[in-house]
Amino acid sequence: MIIFNKKVLSSALFYYNLGLEVLMKKMGSFLFLSSFIFLLFNPGLTQENLPSGVVLNSVENMYSHPSSEVDVVSQALIGTTIKILKTQNDKAGATWYYIETPDTYHGWIEGRAIRLYKPGEKSYASEGQVIEITSLMAYIYASPDVTKQKPLTMAPISTVLEIGKYEGRWGEVTLPSGQKGYIQVGDGQIKQAPFKRPRLSPEEMVALAKRFLGLPYFWGGTSPLGLDCSGYVQLIYRLSGLEILRDADIQFTQSGLLEVPKGQERAGDLVFFGQKGISHVGMMINEREFINATTHEKPIVQIGNLYDEYWQKIYQGCRRPK
Repeated sequence: MIIFNKKVLSSALFYYNLGLEVLMKKMGSFLFLSSFIFLLFNPGLTQENLPSGVVLNSVENMYSHPSSEVDVVSQALIGTTIKILKTQNDKAGATWYYIETPDTYHGWIEGRAIRLYKPGEKSYASEGQVIEITSLMAYIYASPDVTKQKPLTMAPISTVLEIGKYEGRWGEVTLPSGQKGYIQVGDGQIKQAPFKRPRLSPEEMVALAKRFLGLPYFWGGTSPLGLDCSGYVQLIYRLSGLEILRDADIQFTQSGLLEVPKGQERAGDLVFFGQKGISHVGMMINEREFINATTHEKPIVQIGNLYDEYWQKIYQGCRRPK
């Protein structure tokens, strides 16, 4: 009879898991694989009762491995509820969580960035009065004054915070940590959670997308502090009442997007590029131009011409939301 060392088996499963995820990601269907394997070997858990928590800080990097010295795969924003698939300590003894974000994306995040929910605790900002941030970035202060102290933290556009009483310019928010702070209500919209964002017209989507012009490119970025191509269009679509997945190659093949013949592109459509397969995405703003976060010429959000030779050589296709 073969006896497996529990630590060895756990490590083997982890690397098998990651290897399969990379393989399936290249095939465009990795999204549920990691959590499926985890649940398979942990039959007492389900997707519904996985440990979960909330992101504490403005923008937190998600890494390919439990280390800040490796590549960033995505980012999680303040107030986001995440599922915890695995826990691991690094060489220094710091805790890392392998998490799943609401869009089913996976990555490693530092434990200090997460507050674990207590049993039976409702998800942060999931009910009651909230403020959805509509400014590119909103600052939260310890008191209702912008001159007397530095901000406690910052909340990027699309994030949702719990808010209590508000009067005039200021509202009192409860941060995911439980700390109280003050926000200028002009930085967002007061809503009752849960809420659904209205679907914007193509013209409204273009106006929204142009607000990000000139912001820096950052691989794995999902906020105005820095955006990558797929993180940018995912954010624009989310704010427009449309949910799409995280990476360009997955967006290209996901359900809910219709194939558009070449030459029939229009505002709001997603256009995809790549030398071999899909590696870049942008959003059309009219019949000839598209907006994208790119390192081409300058590492910023910028407008490109679909019919420029550079883009035509690597054009892969167009998709339109139903």
